[in-house]
Amino acid sequence: MHKTIFSQTDSTRHHINQRLKKIEEALKTNPNLKKDYEDLTFYYSQMFKNKLDSQKNQAFKITGYVDAYIAHYSDQLSLGTYQKFPTAAPISNAFSLNLVQVSMSYQNDQVRGIATLHGGDIAACAWSSKYNFIQEAYAGMRVFKNTWLDAGFFRTHLGFESIQPRENITSSIALTTYYEPYFLSGAKLTHYLNKKVTFQASVFNGFNTYIAINHKKTLGLSAVYEPNSHIMVSYNVLASDNTPDSVKNTHRRLYQNFYIAYKSKHFNFGFEANFGLQEHTGLRDSTATATMYSMLVAAKYKMLGGQYSVYGRAEIFNDQNEILTGPVINQYHTLVGLHAFGANVGLEFKPMNNSFLRLESRYIHLWNDENIFYTKNKNTNVRLEIIGSLGVWF
Repeated sequence: MHKTIFSQTDSTRHHINQRLKKIEEALKTNPNLKKDYEDLTFYYSQMFKNKLDSQKNQAFKITGYVDAYIAHYSDQLSLGTYQKFPTAAPISNAFSLNLVQVSMSYQNDQVRGIATLHGGDIAACAWSSKYNFIQEAYAGMRVFKNTWLDAGFFRTHLGFESIQPRENITSSIALTTYYEPYFLSGAKLTHYLNKKVTFQASVFNGFNTYIAINHKKTLGLSAVYEPNSHIMVSYNVLASDNTPDSVKNTHRRLYQNFYIAYKSKHFNFGFEANFGLQEHTGLRDSTATATMYSMLVAAKYKMLGGQYSVYGRAEIFNDQNEILTGPVINQYHTLVGLHAFGANVGLEFKPMNNSFLRLESRYIHLWNDENIFYTKNKNTNVRLEIIGSLGVWF
């Protein structure tokens, strides 16, 4: 009798184990079940994912994301005031929200669309004033076998940093990312040449705007090369002119962006370089063509299956003729453009794949005697930051 009972128990356990193994295998091979929660770093930059997704009938999906933080800045401002270069974690010495967002998407073999509504400090300090609650909203259709047309409001495709901290190595946003477009309105024509190469042509209302500010359009071209699932190389260019129609002298701008992103089980790495030029913009000669450049590099090392990570970022930003930045007056009362260096280090804990807890510090140093910060009752060109953030998505 006892032998029969043990035999039935062993058989049941074996049956359960077999079913669990089948479920585990299904989760590994079926992206619709797996939900791609493991590591969203560089996720929005991966243009090829759209081709993969377009092969599956994903139908309707709703997702959410909440990101909370507390930060301390050495720059002494009144409580609740947004810090300079405000995006992620822009308020010092207070608990607050970076983002709370809900995203709805629909996709099949012929059409696709997404609408993401958001709120929080990122939306309040860095987003469009008129369409402040819309992070992105666009509709798309397949016009040829491997070609899609999308139109509406988009998040930026420039650089490897996203507006969402969960898609970045760090919680803070680099100066380069801060001055690049966060959002664009217009249309994109994307052609997937093959499994490794993607081309995109785009037309937008302007450079970092949802609303048309003149009758000129911003034109863009992008190329992405993904030799395998770990590496992505991208080149992007935007040609724009935000000069009001009433102004005689135009300020045509050409902004070029190049980045490499690498992602593996233990290591994430990103390198980005930018170069821009704009006519009639020299500080000392208003008829001259001005240039700017910036670079950043970020890396993350993941341990124990990605549950614990250490990460860092270094950046340099030089816009001494104010192509992208506003005017800065140095301590000698001379008008100069922004010239800065920054560095971050941080720790990350991921108790589950769809969450993170981060603690990081950041150092920003401005050159050209640009003492725009205020610490210990005196102006300084240095700012120190400490940011703790907690994010969960579902």
